[in-house]
Amino acid sequence: MAQKGDGDCPNRGLSQPPGVPSQAFSCPAILMTHPTAVSDDIPIGIANDIEFAVFSADNEAAIHLLETIQCKSSPPTLKSDENTIGYQLSIPLSCDSLGSGRFRWRIGAGPSPALIEKGLCCCEPDILLCPPGRTPSSAAVRRFIKDIHASIHFHPQSGVLLLKTHSSRPIIYEQGDVDDHDLILDMLGKRNTCVLRRQRNFLRFGQYRFALEFIVKDEDLGKLRAHLDDNLSCRYNGIRPSQLLNFIPTPHSETSWNVWLHQKIPSTSITSGVNIHTGQPVAVKKLQVKARSRQHMLHQLQFACQFNGKSDKGVLGVIDTWCEHKMSPPCFFSDPKTPHRCRHLFYSMPLAEHHFLNMPWVKIDTHTRLLYFYQTLTGLAELHRHDVVHGNILPESLLILPGIESTAMIDRNLPRKAVISLCMRQPDKPNPSVCVAPEIWANRDPVDKAKADVWALAASWLFAFVRPPGSIKITPVSYQALQKTLDSQTKKGFINEPFAALLRQMLAWEPRDRPSAAELLADTIWESVLAHTRSVEDTKKRKRMENIQHSPNQTRRVRLLSPDVND
Repeated sequence: MAQKGDGDCPNRGLSQPPGVPSQAFSCPAILMTHPTAVSDDIPIGIANDIEFAVFSADNEAAIHLLETIQCKSSPPTLKSDENTIGYQLSIPLSCDSLGSGRFRWRIGAGPSPALIEKGLCCCEPDILLCPPGRTPSSAAVRRFIKDIHASIHFHPQSGVLLLKTHSSRPIIYEQGDVDDHDLILDMLGKRNTCVLRRQRNFLRFGQYRFALEFIVKDEDLGKLRAHLDDNLSCRYNGIRPSQLLNFIPTPHSETSWNVWLHQKIPSTSITSGVNIHTGQPVAVKKLQVKARSRQHMLHQLQFACQFNGKSDKGVLGVIDTWCEHKMSPPCFFSDPKTPHRCRHLFYSMPLAEHHFLNMPWVKIDTHTRLLYFYQTLTGLAELHRHDVVHGNILPESLLILPGIESTAMIDRNLPRKAVISLCMRQPDKPNPSVCVAPEIWANRDPVDKAKADVWALAASWLFAFVRPPGSIKITPVSYQALQKTLDSQTKKGFINEPFAALLRQMLAWEPRDRPSAAELLADTIWESVLAHTRSVEDTKKRKRMENIQHSPNQTRRVRLLSPDVND
């Protein structure tokens, strides 16, 4: 490299990008240390942070752009050496919430000169992509990149890094879509977010190409996982998120349709993952398509798809379905009677925090327990309203979906919800369980399957109080033991008497003596549960508003955008 004088700024032998005048490069460049090294230019406190990624230039136009910014503005996290130039991104170990601004990085050109002159500049990007002032080079950049063009942040539920566009000017994530096609992000288009799921991710902002590369050291990976575990708002399958989800991409990341697959959930046939567009944590299940069960599977999947995003209905919704042909919906959805080559299909659903069998019930207060019971009963009533019977309700079928705490990134609080998940396979015969109604074993014909569902739901609720013996058939003898257990739990005060009376109705020996799901929903026992829930939510909402109003730094938020150059 040529010797640098006081008035020279070498262009590294690169041709000049169109639209950028040569005088933009006539200032001294600043040599950078290795991206993982700590520089004296970095503010005090960052030295102890984890450097996890570098946002670097990856074509001539982007290299010249960042060199010009470095010469004129010298952002402290923009570093260069003879081969690369880019912004170092660090995770602050001292920060205790994913809602903090230090877990989010804004990308953009910064306030326009017009806004600065009027004193209206509201926020500076963390990754600045435009030189300051009124110059031809800055005007050229602003044709492609807005003030705050995009942002990257850790998803508050899955912990993966999410890119979000804030502009109608497209961002292209190379090979970021389904089947490795390029993904176009547009605030006004179909997609405005995506997961950065590769170790090296290529992004195009107009003529500028950048690479976001994960650079977490092996010795820092454990600290990163522990830090995100502590700050994510939920757990999954009763364990820490890092045991199921990969916060940092691995060299051999695998996708299936629109899901970035992560890890197998212990003791299940389900794989955890995240939606590549939204970052939502999901569970993916693989089903074998058999001629005998094809119609049942088709009906169950199509029915469950109606409840996607409608957890208030009490039924676990299916997010997406696809087949081995990489078709969504699966090919046999169009004509299930026609033979197809696909022997398997896949579907995704929200990743649950717990099910009723592994839920830490000792930590759950009475009102919350009853609310979960009410929500699953609502789900069963919804099934029966559509003339759908479940047929295989177990404690593992009743899931707790994670809630979302309000943060600086999310201005709403979503409580945990309990839902009932459908059984996609048609069981040949039930396994012995307290959840199987006695008439099933008696081979009565016909069996009132809706009333058998009511029994199974009540028996699954019992696991919130006591662990009944497994693999037993309900006979007159075991039924008496079940009733004694219920009486004992009520006498000890673990189950209050009004609810115990409801359970006895649902667990009546004769199906005709059991109320329907709709009749159970109308029971007055739920009035106090719902009133208490509304009161708790109102109190939380009031406290959030008070915190906002009394915050010393709270100012009215106004979105200011500089006019487009071409407008």
